[in-house]
Parts: sequence; C-alpha cells; structure tokens
Amino acid sequence: MRIHARCRALLLAGAACAAAPAIAQTPPVAGGTASADAAPEAAASGGDAEIVVTGSRIQRPDYAAPTPVTSFNATSLQQSGNTNVTTFLQRVPALTNSLDSTRTAGRSQTDGTFGQVGLNLLDLRGLGPNRTLVLVDGRRHVAGQPDTAAVDINAIPADLIERVDVLTGAASAVYGADGVSGVVNFILKRDFDGIAARSQMGISERGDAGNRFASVIVGRNFAGGRGNVTLAYEYNADDPLANDDRNYLAQGRRVYFVNVDGYDPARPGSYQRGPVGDLRYPFSSNQGIIGIGDQTFRGDGAIYTPGRFLLNDGYSVGGDDTPVAGYIGDILPRTRRHAVNLLTRYEASDAFKLSLEGKFVQSTVTTFSGYSGNYPATIALDNPFIPASILSAARAAGLTAIDVSRNNFDIPRRGERDRRRTYRGVVDVSGRISDHANYDVSYTYGRTDVRATKLNDRLNDRFLAALDVVRDPRTGQPVCRSSLDPTAVSTPSLTFTPGAGSGCVPVNTFGGNRVDPASFGFYLSNPASQARLTQHVVNASLTGDFGQFFELPGGPVQFAAGGEYRRESSSFRPADALTRNLFYQYDEYIIPTPSSGHFDVAELFGELNAPLLRDRPFASLLSVGAAGRYSHYSTVGSTYAYQFNGIYAPMRDITIRGSYGRSVRAPNVGEIFRPQTGTSNFFSDPCYAANRGSGTSFREANCRALIGGLGGDIATFTAANNPNATIFIPGTQQGNRDLRAEVARTWTAGTVLRPRFVPGLTVALDWYDIRLKDAINTPDANVVANLCVDQPSLDNVYCGAISRMRGTGFIDGYVVQPQNVAAFRTAGLELNASYQIRTARLGLFDLRLVGGYLHRLEQIATPGAAIENNVDQPFRPKYTLTFSPTWTYEAVTISYNLRWQDGVRRFTRVETDNNPSLVDPRYFRYKELWLHDVQAQVAVAPAFSIYGGVNNLTDQKPDIGFETNIPISPVGRYLYVGAKLRLAGT
Repeated sequence: MRIHARCRALLLAGAACAAAPAIAQTPPVAGGTASADAAPEAAASGGDAEIVVTGSRIQRPDYAAPTPVTSFNATSLQQSGNTNVTTFLQRVPALTNSLDSTRTAGRSQTDGTFGQVGLNLLDLRGLGPNRTLVLVDGRRHVAGQPDTAAVDINAIPADLIERVDVLTGAASAVYGADGVSGVVNFILKRDFDGIAARSQMGISERGDAGNRFASVIVGRNFAGGRGNVTLAYEYNADDPLANDDRNYLAQGRRVYFVNVDGYDPARPGSYQRGPVGDLRYPFSSNQGIIGIGDQTFRGDGAIYTPGRFLLNDGYSVGGDDTPVAGYIGDILPRTRRHAVNLLTRYEASDAFKLSLEGKFVQSTVTTFSGYSGNYPATIALDNPFIPASILSAARAAGLTAIDVSRNNFDIPRRGERDRRRTYRGVVDVSGRISDHANYDVSYTYGRTDVRATKLNDRLNDRFLAALDVVRDPRTGQPVCRSSLDPTAVSTPSLTFTPGAGSGCVPVNTFGGNRVDPASFGFYLSNPASQARLTQHVVNASLTGDFGQFFELPGGPVQFAAGGEYRRESSSFRPADALTRNLFYQYDEYIIPTPSSGHFDVAELFGELNAPLLRDRPFASLLSVGAAGRYSHYSTVGSTYAYQFNGIYAPMRDITIRGSYGRSVRAPNVGEIFRPQTGTSNFFSDPCYAANRGSGTSFREANCRALIGGLGGDIATFTAANNPNATIFIPGTQQGNRDLRAEVARTWTAGTVLRPRFVPGLTVALDWYDIRLKDAINTPDANVVANLCVDQPSLDNVYCGAISRMRGTGFIDGYVVQPQNVAAFRTAGLELNASYQIRTARLGLFDLRLVGGYLHRLEQIATPGAAIENNVDQPFRPKYTLTFSPTWTYEAVTISYNLRWQDGVRRFTRVETDNNPSLVDPRYFRYKELWLHDVQAQVAVAPAFSIYGGVNNLTDQKPDIGFETNIPISPVGRYLYVGAKLRLAGT
C-alpha cells in the first residue's frame, strides 16, 4: 500500500499516518468540516491521494465531501489530558449528551439493570446511543451493553486512534441501520513502523479520583513496505470518587429543589419550588423507627423526632428521618482496563491485499449506590438488643413482637461490578480488478462477554436468622436463635445449615452504627450473572468509476455497490440466587429472567457520484450523488434507505453542499425479545395535588377523571395520604415483539470557506434537520405515569402501563416496555473553523473553534399529543462552544481548551409554561459551563517528550441542586503529567 512522503515525514516526527482499507478513510483535514489538526496544504492538494470520506464508500477528494464531518486526531486527544475518549468527545456539540463514566455510576446503576456500570456510550444529537452508529475503520463493532447495539467506547484503545470522524446526517444508506442521527468513525493507526510509548498519571486537587494510563505500540514494515505488523497494549486505571468525598455534595451542604409548603400562586413572591437543604425520607430512619400505639421511638429508645414533612412533595427536612444524600453513591466508578490489538497486512500484488485484525479488551468497573434497608423487620420481644423503653412500651401494649423500619447505613452500600471482555477479529481481502474498479471482501466477528456481579445483596434466610437474636443461657451473650435451636428458621430455600456451627453473627438494628461488621460475611452475597453478545458481519463491495466507458465534463461517474449479511445475538443468564428470589425485602422485586434473542439482516447497497463540472468558470466543482440500501430483517421484514446529495463550488474558495436522505433503525434484540423482568421504582405521582399544575393543560382534568373513576378522593390525593409514598413500587419491564422499524428523514445544508487570500483558514457552517417517526422509546416509569395524564385523552398506551389501587387510585404497579412513539425532531447549526499560522520567529499557531446551536429537539409522545420541547434542558444546551488554540515554538507546545455551554433550564417547559411562579427566577437555570484546560509539552529529545496540564483550571463547581455533570463535573480541578517516547523504525 502506497504511503505518501508527507505521511513518512509525520511518522518520523512521531505521528502515524492513516492508510487503511478502501472503506472509511478520511484525512485529518477539512473534509466535511475543518480539522485544525491537519496541515493546510493537505486541504489544498485537491485529491493528491485517493481517500474515502466517512459517510461514503466512493473515493473522492476530502473537500468534495457532501456531508459535514468533524475530525479530531490523536494529537487533540492527548492534548486534552483525557484518557477517557467519551469525555473528550463531549466537546463536540453533537455529542454533548453522551454518557461517560460519571453518568453510569452510583445511583444511575439501578436495581433493575445488569451490565451497564461504567459504560461509555456516544449519543449524537440527543437522540440516544441506539441511534448513533459507531464504526471502527468503517466497519461495525460489537456492542458492549447487553440487549442493545450500543458500542462501549472503552473497548476502543485511546492511543491506537489516529483520528475520530463525527458525521452529521443520514448514514443508513451507506452503512446500514442505527445511523439515524449520524456516524462516529474511529480510524486506527496503520503502517506503524517503530516503537511508541506513553504514560500519564493524574489526580484531583483534593487528592482523589486518580488516573493511571500507559500504552505501548510496536510496529514493523517488511517486504519492502508491502507488509506491516503492529502490536499495541494499553492499560487504564481510574480510582472511584464517592459523593461524600466532596463536602459541597454531602448531606450537610447538599441542596435540592422540591415543592415547598406555604405556596400561594396569588401572593407575589411566592414560589412553588425552592432550594431545601438537609432533605430526608420521612417515616424512615438510619437509626431505626418503631411505632407502638401512639408513640414512635427511635431505634436507640429515644422518642423519634420526625422531620418537617413537606406536604406538597413527600419529603421531609431534618429530624431523625433518613438523609436523601446518603443514596447518591459514586460520582466516578473504579475502572481497570487492559487492551491488546494486533493489526497486520500484506500486499501480494495490486490484485490481492490481505489485512488481519485481532483485539481483546477487558474492562472491570465497580460502583456503589445506596444503602439497603428493612421496611420493616419483625423482632421478637426476647431480643436482648431492644432498648428498655421500647420493650416496656411493647409489653404494656400486649405485643409479642415489634416492627423496626431502618435504613442500614452501617451495612456496606449495594453496588455492582461488571467485567467486560471484548473479542474482535477482521479478515479483509481487497485489490484492484482494473484501472477503474476495486473489490473489498471482509468478515468481522465480535463478541462481548459480561459478568455482572451485584455487590452486598443480603440473603433473605441468613439475614432473618441474624436479626432473630436471643441471649445465650450459658454465656449471657446475644446469639442467633437458630444457633441454639436449628428449627427456629422457617424460611424456605435455606442457604445455610442452622446450628452452632452455622457462622451466624447477631445483627443489632436498634440505633445507628450498631451492626457488627463481623456479621457481613454471613449474609452478604455477590451473585454473578452472565451475558454474551455476538456479531457476525460479511461485507463485499465493488468500487470504482465508469471512466473506461465515458466521462462527464467533471470526470468519470464513480460508483460503489455491494451486499452485507449481519447477525446479532444477545443472551443473559442471571445468577441462580436471583432467579430463585433468595434476597431480602425490597430486593425481591428484582427477579431477573433468563433471556436470549437474535436477528439477522441481508442487505444490498449502492452509491453513485456524478461530477458534472470541474475547473470551469463559476464551477470549480459541481457534482451530485445518490445512495440506496435495501435490507431484509428476520424481525421486522424489509426496509429501505436512500440519500441524495450535491456539491457546488463556484470557485475553490467556496463550497456549498447539501444532502437529503431517509434512514431506518430496526429494533435491537432487547427491545424485541427481553422477557418480563421484575423491577421497582419510586414514584412522585403526577396526580398529587402539588404536581397537577406542573403538566400539560390536560393533566388536571385527566387526574380528576382517573382518580375519581377508581373511587379515590381527588381532594385528599396527596403524598401524605399515600401508604406507599416512601417505598419502591414493584413493576415489570419487558420487550415488545410488535415494534416496527424507525424511519428518519434528514437534510443538511452548508458551506465550506477556504479563502486563498488567508492560507490555512477553513470555516464550515452546516445546518441539519432530522425528523424521526415511529421512534422506539422506553420511558422511565415516572415518565410513563406523567405521559398517561398529559395526553389529550386517557385512552393511550401509557395509562395501560400504570396500575392503580381501586378505592384510592394510588399507584401500585407498572409495566415498562419500548413503544413506537409518534415522533422526534431535532435541528440546529454547527460551526467548525480552523486556522494555522506559520511564522518565521514565533513558531506555529493552530486555532480551532467548534460551535453549536440547538434550534429544535422535540418529542411527541403519541399521535395528537402536545409537543415536548427538550431544547435548553440538562445535557442538551442551546449553545455550545469549544475554542482550542495551540502554540508550538521550537521544542515547546502550549495548548489551551475552553469549553463553554450556556446555562440550561433546571425545569422542563411542561412544568414552567403553565406556572409562571414555579421557581424564583434566580434559580431558573443551572450555571453556565466555563471549563478551562491547559497543557504544556516539551520535546526533551527528538524521540522523547514530557508534558503536564491542568483541567478545570478555575475549579468550577456544580450549581446547587445539580444532577451529576449538568453541565459542570463535580470532580474539580485536575492535574496530570505524562511522558511520550517515539522511536522510528529502520
């Protein structure tokens, strides 16, 4: 494979040059949009190399790309100081909503899910990871999340990345399903000759959240450059960060926005919601709470002091109630990742080129969320731990046992540890058939094995045995009753043998911090479940042009055509103890079911590009193109996708481009085949008196009809009167075999400016518009409850998913499943500019500006429903901007990055539009993001560099009442140092 002289120079300078297979090779230049990482003269070369821009299989010069592509290369990634690729890519306006480790840790790891801890998922346009197609060198990659097609970016080694291309616009016609919102294509380093090594260590200013990173790449060209072998190893370790590790997030200083008491909409200055500190869960305590007659005791025997109950929200403030902040869990998980990649190629001739790839990545991620609890636990009166005051009151009331409700802050937090092992192999054969045609045939195999281990679950029979305590008549010490009397345990499905040798250690739940840590080993268990995802892809394509037959005034018509077969499967085998429901209390609702599903799809695709004019007056370039794909799925039948595009450059300095296309996404394995699985959810009922004014104009009337129809009293329908207000409601989640494929229509229009009178400057401005119909969506259970009463009528799919008690109307169950909702729509404008300035005395200045304007992001829940406007909401800012100047002078490189987002709304439009006095205007928005990162690098020797930097230089902290990373990370100022070695091959 030919390597240009410029690429060889880059190799000698310490950067590998991309020269990969015919599909998906994009130069790090101003292809769709500008890339400040590339040299300006490459952009002006006018197609010196035959390359393929991401989003097309047809070889064409980079400036002729019909759709916008934003590119970042390895240098930009390293200069950011991020070893987490997703965190780096969140600076792209289209990827702001992506899920990095901070959003898949702690309380986001919910009880009803398995295998999602620490996932890094890209989300283009805020339409969801399932609609973002992630490619590696233009080929599909196996998913990392069970039951989905979402690729875990942790499986892509950071230092093996040559460049990342982010494509806006429909891509289904070119690459197949899942590219509804666009494509993110990772281009890996090829033809690497020599040795490269890098090591980096970082830590927050507060001495935590440490990171350690190391990589080694060894490559060798042989057979006169016709062959290459490259082996790469990478290690990354991230230390966990708990919520309580930040004093401004812990219980004493954490602030929440809730419905306050005394709200009067007729009184000026009265607001429904406001900031409240020391928020708590009422009717529960981490010291225990016991009700006897008209008396309520704390677990240690003192009279229980309830917090101030918030009548309009269901929470309380202060007192002996359980702190809400104790359930936030980790901000960052503990991560350990090992990655090994082998890339090799050999060119026997122009007609036969063989490329082989192999990869193994293992990631182990651990996070902890909230504490367990007893709601309640029944304790016999001969338990020696019962305080005298409680025992006396119980006997006076004629009781033989008491109920103790308690949040167990002295038993380790519940959590999950996920180990993901990703295997991927590619065999590719390509070559030239003639001067006008090339073929490419490849087979890709991928597999992800997930072991999801739930941490610190309590085995029911063992924990009950540990709670049932008596005094040993021989020693006078507290012992488990079952240790003296093996018949005392009546729980079915025993996991231990009662008796003196059982290992049972008594548990004291009366008061705070009373549980003996020696008891943990007896009843805490870590059940491990297994999941496997597999992917098989066979692709064959023919690319070239019709130049041997005819040519247009702008050149020969180019074509690409081929077929693809793909099979995806996912299976889940939960731990036996989970399916047998052996765990305690509220964990009983988490009863996973074994599942297995697969689909296959056969596809035909084609693409044409017709250069109508080239190098003519007022027509430096005029071309039109089209692409189409027919797919037949084993699940949803046939689908089709297409794209039309055009490019007009009246002169070399100005290019105008546009595209229009139809994309599809077929439902994934989990959306169709997931069996009914138990789960639970905490509800804030939309029909509570405090919530009825926070929905659409239909909510009030619908709630009255719904609650009244069940025999409830709407006048007293409040959280205070709900017997289930403070516990998790059991429900189920399941797949939906009646789903249809999604259909999106996308158009883009933009211009690229490369003025010759300002060498090195490239400015691209592009508008995008995506309309998605029959969109598949699985809403949260609370969202389902809201959608039920926010529609024009109660006759909708959401009301059927919520179960309510007859006589009261309170929620007592639910079913969550994916649905083909009516529509999503998003539109916006993106700016991408780069400018390189070479000076004789001051060195090289490299400037990059990336900006975004989100004009529209709408959802229509059901046909005829009101439009939900999600612009300017958390993770979906209206305006974003990233400014990245770099200065290189001799051996020193100074880089700076400013990431700015406007302050997003704290509340949804549904909540605020009908209630102008919802919140004090000063709390209407979260703070703006002003994130400053700096790095300095020094080339100590031609082959060795050292660098160091600071991220979040100004130590910007989250706003009060924040949700994690909205938009400011709670980690704080972060410092790092690193070193790089690059030895060129011989």
